[in-house]
Amino acid sequence: MRYPLTVTTPFSRFRSAVYRLLKWPYLVTAIASYSFIALLVIAYMAQSPSFESEMELVLPGTGSSSNVSLDEVGQVVSQTTTPYASGGFNPRVNYKEMLLSRGLLEHAAASMALKVSEFGAPKIRLTEQTSILVVSIRGGSSEQAQNKVWALYESLQHELDRLRADEVARRDTSIKSVLDDYRERLNATRSNILEFQQRSFLVSQSQFEQLTLSLSQLREKQLYVRSELNNLQQFAQELSVNVGVSPSLAGKAFQLQSDTMFRSYMSELDQSAAKLSEYESRWGTSHPKVVAERQRFQSAQQALLKRSESLAGPHAADLFNNLDLEVNPKQAQLFSELISADARIRGFEAELADLHQSEELMSEKLKIYSREAAELDRLQREFDMAEAIFTSAAARLEANKADIFASYPVVQMLTSPSLPYQQVSPKPVLGIAAGIMGIIFITSGLTVLCKRRAIINLLLKKS
Repeated sequence: MRYPLTVTTPFSRFRSAVYRLLKWPYLVTAIASYSFIALLVIAYMAQSPSFESEMELVLPGTGSSSNVSLDEVGQVVSQTTTPYASGGFNPRVNYKEMLLSRGLLEHAAASMALKVSEFGAPKIRLTEQTSILVVSIRGGSSEQAQNKVWALYESLQHELDRLRADEVARRDTSIKSVLDDYRERLNATRSNILEFQQRSFLVSQSQFEQLTLSLSQLREKQLYVRSELNNLQQFAQELSVNVGVSPSLAGKAFQLQSDTMFRSYMSELDQSAAKLSEYESRWGTSHPKVVAERQRFQSAQQALLKRSESLAGPHAADLFNNLDLEVNPKQAQLFSELISADARIRGFEAELADLHQSEELMSEKLKIYSREAAELDRLQREFDMAEAIFTSAAARLEANKADIFASYPVVQMLTSPSLPYQQVSPKPVLGIAAGIMGIIFITSGLTVLCKRRAIINLLLKKS
């Protein structure tokens, strides 16, 4: 069969060229694949250079505790446990999520006048068995990458400060509301004590203690005075028996001996008695001188009797007629001791009476103080309890203000953001190596596909 001759056109020539190529499909596939790999490598190599900066953050691994002792109130313990003590969460994971959070990235991007999409997302790597976080991010230049890491760190600290301040404010609000209730209770107990002190005799417990001590000392003194009085009474009684007169008569004897008229009458009576005895022995009882001397003696005797009765009472002259204390000084000393003992006895008796009266008054006052002291002690205990609760709550509030790292532990920079000197992308060696490996894989695949029948026949012969 003969084909007619026709005039060729550009389209017909292009179509004939396509038909010729389709007769070699593997070659076409290889050329297309090689071209695609080349385009990928060129696109990778044409990217803008990228630099990566990183820093390392560390979290503390131990907790802290503080103990505040308040005199006569109690203790306030503030303890911050290690953030790794609880197995429910790991603070490193929390901080990782915070570094990837939208708010923190927006704050960091705004600090560099960039959009969030331009700022990019950091890479966070947690090192096992440590409390270290490795934070890295890429930038168009080494300075931009370093500034991005600094912005992330400052934004993280800003977010932590905000969260800590919010936690402290919320905690203070709740504690202050409770503290107001404690303050009202404390003021109420203080008002009860003041009202009780205004309407009672007892103002403080020290009054009751002082009164109890004074009463105890008073009773001890009573025992001492009573013992001294008994000893002195026994001494005076024995001395009175020995001298043969009572203390009152001994005092009267001293009174008579110290009276000049009594002593003159006594001297005149002695002289008259001596002369009367002499005259009677010389002249008898009827002689005129004897009669005159007897009258003198009787006159002196009557004067002595009247004087002694006026000073010491009736019959005093009969008792002390033959008693002269100046002649017998030892007897005068015994009389003096008897009088002194009697005076001391009267003093002890008066003191004992006063002590007894004071004891009765203090005992009555103690009964009143006992009832009031029990009530005051109850009010004081209520006040002390309210004061201890209020002071403890206030101290706990102040301790909580100092403990701002309980929920959000402090984070420290272990290594500062690095300033990269080499770009991390694109890498020419990596792009060329990837292109070569792609060409090798495509060539190997097409070769196997083209010679598949020969390979299958070979495998069947071997099997």
